[in-house]
Amino acid sequence: MNIEEFEKSIGYTFKDKQLLKTALTHTSYAHEKKIESNEKLEFLGDAILEFIVSDYLYKNYKKLKEGEMTKVRATVVCEESLYKIATKHNFSDFLYVGKSEVKCNRKQKTSDTCG
Repeated sequence: MNIEEFEKSIGYTFKDKQLLKTALTHTSYAHEKKIESNEKLEFLGDAILEFIVSDYLYKNYKKLKEGEMTKVRATVVCEESLYKIATKHNFSDFLYVGKSEVKCNRKQKTSDTCG
């Protein structure tokens, strides 16, 4: 894994490289190496994405009702749309995954089920 290549791919340089490594660490790898996984950061990231999209919709689509904004936000901040972004930037090339995940080829899957 090359952190610099990842940063170049997304056009952003991280100040805390260790935090970035944690963000890219799947539970399977963390379990094998006895280190922290990305799960807590994923929880926080989901909330931040929802806030940013909510704020954008609120400020830029004033005629939308609350229910409509909720539907648009759910479409934007969902597994499928986030998977498309991750695929575009080849995030799977930079993930730390455990041996069991590699066997399942999970780096390319959109969900947490193997098979």
